[in-house]
Amino acid sequence: MNSKYSLKDGPIFKLLLVYAGPAVLGLLINAFYNIVDRVFVAKYVGAEGLSAVTMAFPISLFQFGIVLLFGSGAGIFISKYLGESRPEKAEKVLGNMIAGLLIIAVIFTFAGLLLYKPLLSFLGARDELFQLSAEYLQIIIIGFPPSFALALEFTCRAEGNPRLPAILILVSSVINIVLDVVFMKYLNMGIKGAALATITAVSVNAVFIIRYYISGKSVIKFAWKNIKLQKEVILPVLSVGLAPFVMDISTSIQNLIANSLLLETGGTYAVAAMGIIFSVNIIFLMTALGTGDGMQPLVSFNVGAKRLDRNKTTLMYALLIVGLVGLLGIVQIELFPDFIINLFINDNDEIIRITEKALQIFAISIPFYMIQIVLTRYFQALQSNKTATFLALLRPILLFVPIVYFLKGLWGLNGIWFSFLFSDFLAVLVSFLMMKRVSYKRKKVMLKID
Repeated sequence: MNSKYSLKDGPIFKLLLVYAGPAVLGLLINAFYNIVDRVFVAKYVGAEGLSAVTMAFPISLFQFGIVLLFGSGAGIFISKYLGESRPEKAEKVLGNMIAGLLIIAVIFTFAGLLLYKPLLSFLGARDELFQLSAEYLQIIIIGFPPSFALALEFTCRAEGNPRLPAILILVSSVINIVLDVVFMKYLNMGIKGAALATITAVSVNAVFIIRYYISGKSVIKFAWKNIKLQKEVILPVLSVGLAPFVMDISTSIQNLIANSLLLETGGTYAVAAMGIIFSVNIIFLMTALGTGDGMQPLVSFNVGAKRLDRNKTTLMYALLIVGLVGLLGIVQIELFPDFIINLFINDNDEIIRITEKALQIFAISIPFYMIQIVLTRYFQALQSNKTATFLALLRPILLFVPIVYFLKGLWGLNGIWFSFLFSDFLAVLVSFLMMKRVSYKRKKVMLKID
């Protein structure tokens, strides 16, 4: 393993920093690029452009859910098999993941190109908003195939190399920002330039991560003979990866519903406000996801090495990290909402008014959903698949959907903003209640792969 600390008996807090640090940093760099990307869209296309990117965001989120389904599940098995000193099993997992993603990439791209316009119409996009959303989304869908290669970042971290994915995210983010300037400012390509910059940057990332595996530098070796689907391998991988996939898809559905209700209740300006909130929220979301992703190799490795006593301590440190970051987020947003909003929009008083109130309500939910994400990732790393999948559905679907329709009818636009807060609070409460009922030290994790 590339870490100088032993996953089996090294200091837990330092191990968590070694693994979660690069994961969080890489995702934060990606979050920063997303914020800058939206700033450029708002500046060079306007509020309609920001709304268009927001309308298209759930489709991109769905695509990333597929990456999570394969990459997260494969990463957990790879870490577990390395803990058991069975690298040949890990190589089969890698090959099955690649084979599955190749098939999905073809299907998903063709389906997306056929259905994206009807979907935008179904979501309520009309006139200029529909045109801009369609222009942006068409290019993003064309760039889907290389974006599926990002699943290799999960397997890279799982084999003990957390730094490479972070470096690649940094490189691709810089490329994206530079191309945003070139395409939108100098070439005047508008919303198409933003989409083209995104898929170019993702393609560069994909080339380098694929090169890492085919060059023979990886711990888990790439072999053509393993590039095939084997039921006894791929089904357990998908079962373990189901929880983050469900969470991502559920969040996508949550965003689709929220965007539709916002468009109905507050119009384009409310959707633009949601776009600004997404941009701010992504910083904390990526911190939670990076902490959870960095935690998982430690937990899964110790499951394989039968050192389950170390996992509870790992979880406590991870929860402490995201809890403190979440509280810091509340303080910053509540004290400086105007500064944050003016990064995106400073010439539209109505959007500023809507966003300021929404952002201050939404901020309170930050530590709740960050903790809930880490708890879900922990259950997944232990291969408690049913519990992890239930928790993945809990916040964005089982709680948010009924709450948002009820509060929208009660309080209108403000009810939609409060729905995020109430559903996140209830979700973390239920998650802790489930944690209390499960004794992880006594839990035996059974694998379906012999």
